[in-house]
Amino acid sequence: MWRLWLTILSFCSLYSNFLHADIASLSQDPQWRSLLHFDRQSLFSSPRSAVIDDAFFVAEQGRYDLKAELEATLAALRAPPGEPGTHARCRFPARAMWLSAKTGESWPSAECPEFNEWQSKHQGSTIGLMFATGYLGNPASFFGHIMLHSTPPNDPGVASGAQYLLDNSLNFGADVPSDEGLITYMAKGLFGGYDAKFSNASFYRNATLYSEREMRDLWHYQLNLTDDEAALFTAHLYEIIGKDYEYLFLSQNCASRIARSLELVIDADLTPGAAPWVAPEELLRALDNSVHNGKPLLSETHQIPSRRLVTQRLFAEMNVEQQQAANAVWPTEETLLLDAGLFTALPEEQRIDVVNTLLSHAAFLRQTSDNNHLSEIERQLLQTRLRLPEGNSSSSVKATPAIHEVTPPALVRISSVHNSRLGNGFRLAFRPLQYDLLDTNQARMPNSAVEIGNLEVDVNSDGLSLNRLDLFRVTNLHTDAITLPTLPQTAWQISSSIQRSRLSCRRCFDGVANVLGGKSWSSETHLAYALAGAQLRTQRHYDGMLAPMVKAGIVSSWSPSQRTHLELAHRRNIDNKGHHTQWQVQHRIALTTEWDIRMGLQQDRTATQASLGISRYF
Repeated sequence: MWRLWLTILSFCSLYSNFLHADIASLSQDPQWRSLLHFDRQSLFSSPRSAVIDDAFFVAEQGRYDLKAELEATLAALRAPPGEPGTHARCRFPARAMWLSAKTGESWPSAECPEFNEWQSKHQGSTIGLMFATGYLGNPASFFGHIMLHSTPPNDPGVASGAQYLLDNSLNFGADVPSDEGLITYMAKGLFGGYDAKFSNASFYRNATLYSEREMRDLWHYQLNLTDDEAALFTAHLYEIIGKDYEYLFLSQNCASRIARSLELVIDADLTPGAAPWVAPEELLRALDNSVHNGKPLLSETHQIPSRRLVTQRLFAEMNVEQQQAANAVWPTEETLLLDAGLFTALPEEQRIDVVNTLLSHAAFLRQTSDNNHLSEIERQLLQTRLRLPEGNSSSSVKATPAIHEVTPPALVRISSVHNSRLGNGFRLAFRPLQYDLLDTNQARMPNSAVEIGNLEVDVNSDGLSLNRLDLFRVTNLHTDAITLPTLPQTAWQISSSIQRSRLSCRRCFDGVANVLGGKSWSSETHLAYALAGAQLRTQRHYDGMLAPMVKAGIVSSWSPSQRTHLELAHRRNIDNKGHHTQWQVQHRIALTTEWDIRMGLQQDRTATQASLGISRYF
């Protein structure tokens, strides 16, 4: 008899050891780590979950201990149900699904009214992403914004833009007090101090904010997920809605958090864990390069143009007579002349295009101006449109390329440099983010530049020396792409850098900050601008901390692959004892989306400098 008991005890001991070993192995499974968002680690802290909400964990140390959270979750799933909605399979449906598949266990039945309601809205939905292009009105949105997107089944075809109004978007963003100052906002965003969370809303609310108010183009990226993967991911979204996360502008942002969420069902490292920054554009490129279940991960992309772009396209599609008629009908912001001869002389089908364009422009002005006469203008245009036939809504304008199809945001460049005072050498340049006036394109905010961390180092017979370090340089050359009346737009530029005070001195460095505002004018191929403001600088090689400054320049687009930027800058000390004038011209020849050649020439009163370099974008 004692031998039987000994055998049973031995078997139980072996089973217990096997179970513990299996739990230890399961707790290190990449999908379990993704379920817990266990991806935060640094040199000065232990690995942990990015979620900081206690309600997301079952074990007391669940945020820091994968195995403890797994054991506590299994115990909670095996426990008998209590009040409706309180059982672990209700609170953590994705964990329940995943653990059931891994262990073969079934969990007790439980009433889950809130999850069942979530399932009824999202069951069978396809999963994708929605990308909003960059917005210079908010530093956190300079690089664009990305959201998760859920499309219910049995919707109309993708070609119909109206379908998106019924979809759901899950937005990840920081909780920022409405009265937060800019300096505090930047400091907390860069170094920590804000919490963030996923929020769920109907897509039309986000479309109103991004596309209609902020005039940002939207791109829908549809993912190739199986039904089981979509079901698991949808269940996981229920778990994380409303939970608090750590947040940092550069690394713990919408792009990195959505990437880590998608890694639950996509076997790929969409964002390197040690990256000091993660931009939405980088995630979209990673998705475009990924293969999932033997197929491209991205099944299709579709643009939802902003009201600004819709109006520009409608205006561009009209012939010269129609454009002249549109200007005659709406000559000033407060005047509408529907009896203008140029308009009434048009055939009926051409008048339809004119009125459609003017209605779209009115919708644009509703979000960008305070015109008290706009409601009456819209009413008259609508009445005129209703008296005309339905018309044809087809478009012949070439589609704008998606952000993942254009030049990447980071670059390295090597150039040969000749300085009339310093001689010959080489220059190494590195820019981690984002784009300048020469490599900007239609997929980004038009006539703008955002450069972060631009570093240039010279190499010559004297060794290495810094040429310049741009902490940031943001330029917005507002221009009117159409001739219809609108509010005047201010062109502006702000920058902060460490740079040489003159071309002839290799080590004459000062810190400078420029704030400039002015006006820009555009034609079909040229963009001219004039800016005035002030320069704040250190005084190692300058006289005075503050100097008035003016800039003027022109950007010329000769072809899709060639662009030139000519700029003249002048500053004068307040005491009028000194001034500095410098001009420069740069020409870019794009070889591919990843390579270009740049030629430069610049001059000040001390030296002339020429350069020729090749750039690699990544």
